[in-house]
Amino acid sequence: MGKRKCLWCSRVLEGEPFTDSVARTYVQGEAVHAWENIPLVEEEKAVALANNLLSV
Repeated sequence: MGKRKCLWCSRVLEGEPFTDSVARTYVQGEAVHAWENIPLVEEEKAVALANNLLSV
């Protein structure tokens, strides 16, 4: 599967079935997470930035 990131916090799901993530999205009927797909290009940029920061 891909990766999904919460719009409201830093939680990232990787390879988890969508139905499982949606089930945990709501607590007592209120949304606690709103998921968006992380495009591969954005992920590659994040990895490159992290590598640059670690090499300094």
